[in-house]
Amino acid sequence: MHNRDILLKKYLAQHSLVESNILSFNDFVAHKIPQIIAEINETISVEEIDIKLGRVRIEKPNIIEADGSTNIVTPAVARLRNLTYSAPVFVELTVKYEGQTDSAEVEIGRIPIMVRSAACTMHGMGRDQLRENYMDPLDPGGYFVINGNERVMVMSEDLAANQPFIEEGRLGLTVRLFSQRGAYRIPTTISETGEGIL
Repeated sequence: MHNRDILLKKYLAQHSLVESNILSFNDFVAHKIPQIIAEINETISVEEIDIKLGRVRIEKPNIIEADGSTNIVTPAVARLRNLTYSAPVFVELTVKYEGQTDSAEVEIGRIPIMVRSAACTMHGMGRDQLRENYMDPLDPGGYFVINGNERVMVMSEDLAANQPFIEEGRLGLTVRLFSQRGAYRIPTTISETGEGIL
């Protein structure tokens, strides 16, 4: 057996093929959403009123029933009832006007939750608990349930931001990078002309 095959088998024995999807979603919820809120804070400009967005909180996936009650929902229930497996997103909002300050936590919307992510109701459950909730313990997750249907995100390979990639082509050395600050990404190429000008 080739060394490469041994390494591949060892890796797959310890990691799921969709592990990167789940880790990426967890990072989005834990770090990217607060970062987006912080960037919005910097752009809010109202002359007489001071508005600040604070801590972000995402609840476990739930459903508001016809009678107005709220129940926690699992992926299996979402499939059976043709629901979107999603959770409400709350943001702390502080408004300061004429020396008076008022703060409240407001719901700004809902976000679909990836199955088996840290925000999933199945997160941290053992095999028996998963079976009790009609979830296959071997199901790796990494997908969403939208209107009762399983949906996957197609992963795409991308260059790391703010990292130079140096190549030697027919025109000599070329540096390529994606310059990124916040949500903005600008592809940049630095090359040398025949006269030695960058």
